[in-house]
Amino acid sequence: MQLQSPKQDALEAIQQLPDSVDFDEIVYRLYVLSKINQGMKDVEEGRGISQEELAREIEQW
Repeated sequence: MQLQSPKQDALEAIQQLPDSVDFDEIVYRLYVLSKINQGMKDVEEGRGISQEELAREIEQW
């Protein structure tokens, strides 16, 4: 369950960066934040796999 809006998440993430940060780093941080939030949503909605399943998949590589 998301407690604040994506906009608020993005603003907080940007505010934590130093003033000298470049635009590419800001975009990268927002991308990572988006992927983390999507992953958490997927898990909440049952769209994940167990560690055991992941280990079996890795063994097949």
